[in-house]
Amino acid sequence: MLTALLLSSALADQTTFNIDKGGGEWDFTVAWTDARDKKHRAAFSLPSEEVKADLEEPLRFKPKEARKAMVKAVNQWGKQKKGPKVTAKLNSSGGVTYEVTGKDREKREKALAQAHEVGDKALEKYLKRNGFTRNNEGTIIPDWAGHVNAYSDDLMPVVRALGGPTQDPQVFGNKALSFVQSIPYEKASLRRDRYRRPLSLLGRNRGDCDSKVVLYLSLMKAAYPKLDSGIVQIKGHAYGALDTSGEGRTIKVGRERWLVVEPVGPAVVPMGVLGKRSKRKSRMGRYEVLET
Repeated sequence: MLTALLLSSALADQTTFNIDKGGGEWDFTVAWTDARDKKHRAAFSLPSEEVKADLEEPLRFKPKEARKAMVKAVNQWGKQKKGPKVTAKLNSSGGVTYEVTGKDREKREKALAQAHEVGDKALEKYLKRNGFTRNNEGTIIPDWAGHVNAYSDDLMPVVRALGGPTQDPQVFGNKALSFVQSIPYEKASLRRDRYRRPLSLLGRNRGDCDSKVVLYLSLMKAAYPKLDSGIVQIKGHAYGALDTSGEGRTIKVGRERWLVVEPVGPAVVPMGVLGKRSKRKSRMGRYEVLET
């Protein structure tokens, strides 16, 4: 379960959200108040077809479709190979069963291992094509890092509306952070396999923690293309990390220390501040960083 973050009594306050959906662009007007009671306003336009495409086709993993792709790939390979006969089929429990027939046991075992490799490669290809990947534990997750890079160019109008990149990344970074934190948290997204890509999040004006992290890091990638960043995954939650200097908490990424960010809201906190659970699990080393 992905949960909203309450860090302090200062909560995000999105005071205005309007969309004019006329013509070939959607015109957004957003106003919010940050932790210091400073009022902000941003107006930007995004291509209507691109926003609608993301809204109309939510990113949801389809296990049966993925396994069918595995079965198809293995059966095609099996027809072309020499030696033991290899086939694959969907079983009653929803998994994939591989069958190998032949007289030589050693050749059968080798063919079975190869079949598993073919099926695994087919799954990887399916995941990449449909916006998913696997983490270090093998769990299938949205391709958050890929989306950070893929959507950064699309979000340049938002970056400009937020004032554009500043010499010190923390100046722009904190303004962008309060903008994302003020977007209402989407409790419905706690349902399994629910995730909003950046354009659909903006179009719906709702999102949970991983959706908001991807939006925020996409904004930072658009503003600072050479700035390395990552999505930090802990059990039931996700936050961000940036390879930039600044005051606040950091986490270890490889041999370096990166500054953390909590875009989820509704608490409005600056870069370098984490919630209690995020701090505890990060301190214990129970996290995985998916670098962008």
